[in-house]
Amino acid sequence: MKKSAIILAVLLCFPILLFGQEMQREYNAVPFTDVQFTDSFWAPRIMINRVVSVPHNIDWCENQTGRIDNFKIASGKMTGKFRGKFYDDSDVYKILEGFAYTLSAHPDHKLKETAARWIDHIAGAQDPDGYLMCYFKLTVPDKKWTNLGRMHELYCAGHMAEAAVAWKQATGDDRFLNVSKKQMDLICKRYGKKPGQLINVPGHEEIELALVKLYQITGDKKYLEQAKFFIDARGNAEGREKGLFGEQCQDHKPIREQTEIVGHAVRAMYLYAGATDIAGYYRDQDLMDAMKRLWNNVTRQKMYITGGIGSHAKNEGFGAPFFLPNHSAYCETCAAIGMILWAHRMNLATGQKEYSDTMNQVMYNGMLSGYGMNGDSYFYVNPLASKGKHHRKPFFNTACCPSNVLRVIASLPGYAYATTQSPERKKLGLKGDDTIVVNMFVDSTAKIKLADWTVDLVQKTNYPFDGKVHLTAIPHPNKNAAKGARFKIMVPDGRSLSSTWSDLSGNPKVQQKCELVLNDPLPVKRMIANPQVQDDYGHVAIQRGPLVYCFEQCDNEVPVDRIVLAKDPEFKVEMRANFISTDQDNAASKKSPMRTVAVITCKDVQGRTLTAVPYYAWDNRAPGKMSVWVCQAGYDPKSESDSKWTESDGRPILYKELDPKILKGNAVCAGTSKQFQASFDEDSGSSFDGSDPAVMPEGSGDKRIPRATFWDHKGTHEWFQYEFYQPAKISESTVYWFDDTGKGNCRVPQSWKIIYQEKEGSPWKEVQTKDRYSVERNKEIRVRFDPIEAIRIRLDIQLQPKYSGGILKWNLDSGVSSAK
Repeated sequence: MKKSAIILAVLLCFPILLFGQEMQREYNAVPFTDVQFTDSFWAPRIMINRVVSVPHNIDWCENQTGRIDNFKIASGKMTGKFRGKFYDDSDVYKILEGFAYTLSAHPDHKLKETAARWIDHIAGAQDPDGYLMCYFKLTVPDKKWTNLGRMHELYCAGHMAEAAVAWKQATGDDRFLNVSKKQMDLICKRYGKKPGQLINVPGHEEIELALVKLYQITGDKKYLEQAKFFIDARGNAEGREKGLFGEQCQDHKPIREQTEIVGHAVRAMYLYAGATDIAGYYRDQDLMDAMKRLWNNVTRQKMYITGGIGSHAKNEGFGAPFFLPNHSAYCETCAAIGMILWAHRMNLATGQKEYSDTMNQVMYNGMLSGYGMNGDSYFYVNPLASKGKHHRKPFFNTACCPSNVLRVIASLPGYAYATTQSPERKKLGLKGDDTIVVNMFVDSTAKIKLADWTVDLVQKTNYPFDGKVHLTAIPHPNKNAAKGARFKIMVPDGRSLSSTWSDLSGNPKVQQKCELVLNDPLPVKRMIANPQVQDDYGHVAIQRGPLVYCFEQCDNEVPVDRIVLAKDPEFKVEMRANFISTDQDNAASKKSPMRTVAVITCKDVQGRTLTAVPYYAWDNRAPGKMSVWVCQAGYDPKSESDSKWTESDGRPILYKELDPKILKGNAVCAGTSKQFQASFDEDSGSSFDGSDPAVMPEGSGDKRIPRATFWDHKGTHEWFQYEFYQPAKISESTVYWFDDTGKGNCRVPQSWKIIYQEKEGSPWKEVQTKDRYSVERNKEIRVRFDPIEAIRIRLDIQLQPKYSGGILKWNLDSGVSSAK
């Protein structure tokens, strides 16, 4: 897509909103109601979402978790007590939003009846003043509005508004919208800067973008003004009801002053999506500049190659720049969905291709990996490496991800196309759009309304497995269309198709069509990460088109965490049908074309055949280890200067394609990341990465951060070790012991020492040190020793009698813990 910045630069310089004009952004999304997917990739998933995921989520809400019963009890239709988490109302609203998108594409009387029944329960639970949240109504009615930082009242109200707007768009029914408006009117009356109002913001953002949607469908200015109020009040301490909520809630400084993305990843995405909308409506250049700064920060320093965001389990969010561990990557599915929402809005606001590129990157990888191919299993978090213990589940105690996936899969047609004005039309001062923008390559049909034309657009493609795209446009002149009017189609690589239509008689028999054929061979690429990303140092990831690949143990004889690719891997693409196994399958998915997957075969450094599968498809078959990043023979990141990882404007480059010319020999870089292992490591699973320099425990009993323990082994001889691809130089070790005295049965060790192996098969030796092997609690223990070269280094531990033990951190120094 081409950037169209002239009108944006002019419009964003005005500080006030001119109501009655169109939203000031470069693109306008084509509504989901006007687009139908007909492809073999997304359409089957939308079908599985409808026939499997929808009833699955209905069952969990109605029969297994009490979510619908909470509304029934609150409305007086049944007796009982509140069940579940205080924010569970939001899941019901997200599922209802998914119902709306689903019904728009596929009318279903039974589903519509279910939705109407749920809406009845919701309406019945609402207080006369508009308040609605089951937890407070049924448990602590005197505590309403007393803890916005933690209790999600505004978050739930936002999700209700999104669902109500979608329901109105899909069905034309106003009832749910009226319930939402009544609650939002109460919120607008309560919070603001007018006399008698309170100045506060939600701890969990979401309501901001929902208020914008409510404005868009009602035209009521107060909802847009309320969204702006919440944006402006965040990070501003002046007049705040109870002070700021801090970095976790992006409430540490005003949004326009923020330069680094911090805190909870899902909250950040929802906030910045809403802020991007407000920047467009109010032509707020300072706010848009902040969005671009934060966008650059996350996409160029804090985003995984899959589009996943949030490297820390501790805060479910962001860590230090370039801290992107693979085994312990959090990458919540909801955060990926939030990234799609923000990327889409940034694309609409600016018309810049990088935003739609990221949107697609996240859709095909970071979001889709969270959705099992059978339609009724999910990932909450999406690591980029697994020891074989991370598996999909049908639901979660905090069930935001299943309901969020349900709504976003059903809504995908609304992301495919947009419209905009060509520069020529802008120069003429004409209103309305004359250009169709293709944001997704997907086999589909759409009816797209332009100023002078209604265009029937047909896209034929087998993307992402094949790069051939065929576009056909059949235009129908609108009433009062200008003579000689033109329209244009823009596609993601910048090429466009333009045609002039002279016959505007309105004769239905006069239909001219234009066609565009694209052919991208979708080569297999080896991607490398910025050397500052420690876990990926000396490694490559495989990518073809938008799809990132991974290696699963069930396909490979070579241990996937020990793979070393050949300098010339001889990549071959193979379409594999019946990918998922029958024990994880169901009747609907057995018949679905989404069972066909494009796998990639290649060679390792010893000539053995390897198989890689799309990352979205992992853990749909036999359990086992998984790795996205694998070692590359002959690749030494030190061979590239720092300037090779910086754009001309100074922005860092996070990922780029490997240039095979820099490969030298078959050696494996000594600085590649280590593999953590343990004698018994059931508790730590795939979540432990004790080498994060940004994390320091608050004490030995700190359970908020990942830990590795030997539980439930007690009084035994155990070990933790790091293993390297080739001998690494080490001269120092720091360890922080886990000890939950007073709460559990883990204690510091009785004794321990550091031992190492110089090479494969060599005897274990103890390091030579004058430091004490301390077992102190609540501090980082440092042991310095004579420099060694080791293929493995081990904490050799004797547990106390009757107690287990573990660690919170373990770092090594001298060319190991640093990427350089």
